[in-house]
Amino acid sequence: MLQILTGQHLGRFEITGFLGRGAFAQVLEAVDENGTKVALKVGDESGGGCTLRRFREITAERRASGVSPDETPAEAMFLDPVDGARAEVLDATEVDEMLWREAKLLEQAGGKGLPALLAVEREQGRPILVMEAIEGTTLRQRIRSLEGVKMAWIVELTYILERIHALGWPCHGDVKPENVIIGEDGRVTLLDPVPLMRRADMVVTTPWYNPFLRRDAKADVHGIGIMLYELLAGALPFEQVPFRYAGCAQSAADADDQDLMLSLYLSFPKPRELNSRSPAEFDRIIYRALADENYGLSDLRLDLEDFLLK
Repeated sequence: MLQILTGQHLGRFEITGFLGRGAFAQVLEAVDENGTKVALKVGDESGGGCTLRRFREITAERRASGVSPDETPAEAMFLDPVDGARAEVLDATEVDEMLWREAKLLEQAGGKGLPALLAVEREQGRPILVMEAIEGTTLRQRIRSLEGVKMAWIVELTYILERIHALGWPCHGDVKPENVIIGEDGRVTLLDPVPLMRRADMVVTTPWYNPFLRRDAKADVHGIGIMLYELLAGALPFEQVPFRYAGCAQSAADADDQDLMLSLYLSFPKPRELNSRSPAEFDRIIYRALADENYGLSDLRLDLEDFLLK
């Protein structure tokens, strides 16, 4: 992990604080020579959520010396046709490729639902994304602090995802509470879009929110469905990532074992079984989001809007 300290300079920027860590990069608060506050996304020398076990301290707040409880880093999942999915580490070149591709998407989005990209700087030949500084809290922080989450924010999230798809990107790929920030003005911003890499056998995602390791729009539907379940039930709908055979040839693994794992995935308790105050309509919405292949992002958005209008 890169050690970047408060007061250090990266090019024309002075580091003023630490905002968060992903599996492949750090996001730092900084100011430019005019005193304008920005967020800098700096790639690590290698990355992958599986590498974070090297940190020894679990901290109560976000800081560079440890991992806080509100951070669930993504993984680089390699899809082996025989052994199934496994987490691996990306090197600096692959991390930089992700940052360049993310910069392209942020530029296309123009600050609509994603952080506005102000510039891409280079430091020792490596890209640094210069983005707007967003004052607010993540959904994960709001969940842990019991501050409450408005369903209208989730609806806005579906609109943001639809705009991403309209730009020609198949999915955001890593929809989870850590990547949704609610600004002090109530604006919803979706962080850390994961661009598709050139390798067809690799998916960068957080498996807990993309359990089938999808690389298409259904990955985002699964992510929102799991987030809704977590918000209503206070837990994930499964105890472990339910489909370790993602990308695995049908003949390479025992079909009965795959069928059993799929049936366990689909047998999750309904939200109302865990929270009697959960609206009954969400039992259907969440089930369709997780289990119905034909239930897309627009279907999910319309169902959420219908619920809010009732």
